[in-house]
Amino acid sequence: MKKEKYMDEGKKTIKPDKVGGFLDYLPPVMIARNKMLSTIEAVYQSFGFLPLDTPAVERLEVLTGNRSGFQMNLYRTVVASGLESISDAAKRQDMDLALRFDLTVPLSRVVAAYSDKLPKPFKRYQVGKVWRGERSQAGRYREFVQFDADIIGCRSVIADTEIIQIMHTVMTALGFENFLIRINNRKIFEALNEIIGLDDPEKREELIRIIDKRDKVGDEELKAELMREPDNQYDPAPNLSAEKAEKVMRFIAIQGSCDEILAQAESVVGSSKIGGEGVAELRRIADNLRSLAIPEANWKMDLSIARGLGYYTGPVFETVLTDLPEIGSVYSGGRFDGLTNRFISNSNIPGTGASVGVDRLFAAMEKLGKIQVVPSLTKVLVTVMDPSLCVECLRIANEVRAAGIPTELYLEEAPLKSQLAYALKQEIPLVVIMGSDENEKGQVSLKNMAARSQEALDKSVLVSRIKEVIK
Repeated sequence: MKKEKYMDEGKKTIKPDKVGGFLDYLPPVMIARNKMLSTIEAVYQSFGFLPLDTPAVERLEVLTGNRSGFQMNLYRTVVASGLESISDAAKRQDMDLALRFDLTVPLSRVVAAYSDKLPKPFKRYQVGKVWRGERSQAGRYREFVQFDADIIGCRSVIADTEIIQIMHTVMTALGFENFLIRINNRKIFEALNEIIGLDDPEKREELIRIIDKRDKVGDEELKAELMREPDNQYDPAPNLSAEKAEKVMRFIAIQGSCDEILAQAESVVGSSKIGGEGVAELRRIADNLRSLAIPEANWKMDLSIARGLGYYTGPVFETVLTDLPEIGSVYSGGRFDGLTNRFISNSNIPGTGASVGVDRLFAAMEKLGKIQVVPSLTKVLVTVMDPSLCVECLRIANEVRAAGIPTELYLEEAPLKSQLAYALKQEIPLVVIMGSDENEKGQVSLKNMAARSQEALDKSVLVSRIKEVIK
């Protein structure tokens, strides 16, 4: 059998660069990220949410819903044999596949596929990577992690209220005080579209996508986009008149207290059935949040919040950090009733939820000094002074570890000085040292790296002493 050659001598070495918009996370950062994820997971579980996972790859029709106006840049996938050309590989594919761009669409597929096996309502959380072919920039990547919590099967705004409550609880648990959850309702935009006479569904969706960019582009460019003429017959540009564009701009600029904003919104869209429903839902959410004593410093009604994805149908929410507004939304979501319709015609299963943008929020936490980076979680290092005592050192490490204390055994033959240097670099607080003399006496030495102290102990009391020191 011919051996495959994995490395050719004399070939030029490959520069170990990562792809733009993708990130490596080394151990110290991963320790902090895992702590963050554990905090979020604990909150989700405290509200009764259940874990779920789905594949990274989905069928293209699942992700796009076979919508002709779908515009998101996806990572399409093919299976290629070795260095086979992508075009040749694509010809052999039975179906079009792509990497998921969020966790909500796969959730809807799961609900449609396993509806008889899932509790009703179904409260699920999921953490996973998603991919979007966007231009990378600060806090915005092509591959990123989302951590979602969603409620499927409940039409009441009490479910939307609980999602907002969870958002507030998560942000507080992560140590944030200065954050704002901005809340709106897609039904209000539907009413606004009716009022300005925008009938084409793709143009309506484009108007929402344009408004969603307000924080990034500013009002002047936003208004110009609303008035822009289509470049071709497939371009969904709204092409509003100056008068209608100005009406939209005045509406999304409405400010004031919660009650004042909703009163002004009602005066504009309240004559529309769907607009009246949207305002009424926001009023009920506001009443619920007040009854929960969630500080109004952390939430507000904002008629400019649109959420760019086309599947939202009701209340929508975005969280921004008031100490770092330039980083954008870090925790967002909304109601997506009927997303299962692409799988089960007219099923209209209700859903609502929110997603933490893990990478962006983590980057913000780093900038705000809310991340404690440590090189290791190990509490005890057991050194090996004499190779003949390796088995005994293994036993000691195992005994300490069995007591629930993260413990490493130094695996290389090296001078004690090198082993202590390793403990210092990894910020391991305690080091167990045992030479032949200590072993004969049934003893070990326990070195406290921070205090720069060392004490001799009987092996029988080592674990209890370590617990006393690290408590």
